[in-house]
Amino acid sequence: MRKGQMEIFGLAMIVILMTLGLLFAVVVLTREPRQEAFRVKQSLEAANFLNTMLSTTAPDCNRRSMRELLQDCAQVPVFDGRWTGASLCEDQMTTCERLNESMVQMLERSLGTWGRNYRLFMVGSDAVELVNLSRGRCEGEREGSTRPEVIRPKFTVNVTLWLCQS
Repeated sequence: MRKGQMEIFGLAMIVILMTLGLLFAVVVLTREPRQEAFRVKQSLEAANFLNTMLSTTAPDCNRRSMRELLQDCAQVPVFDGRWTGASLCEDQMTTCERLNESMVQMLERSLGTWGRNYRLFMVGSDAVELVNLSRGRCEGEREGSTRPEVIRPKFTVNVTLWLCQS
């Protein structure tokens, strides 16, 4: 009789432990991602977007990448809030104008289509600081990425993309 009670007690303990294990697994697997994970995801998304955008070939500009347009534009003098002396693309737009227009198109066709607010800006030369693109308000929480682009030795432009919380 005593041996049978011990076996039933052992089986009951196994059932209880398995139930607790399954309950723990359900809680862990159905929990929403934490805020830190969301922020890391946003930062990675911004970094990947910047890298892809700068590696893309610009339309109608001698098969040059956006990075090459940025390098050319960063060295252009600015007079009265306008780019002066930039080289021309095939369609007679300056490299700075093409850079600005292409970035607007890429941002709007991706982040804009998805309903995401953003702000893209550059720091490092007067010419690239004229490229300041945004969609929606970007005053609250935001995550993003800054990418330094070397123009020439000792001359770097920082390209920053913020993904804003609505």
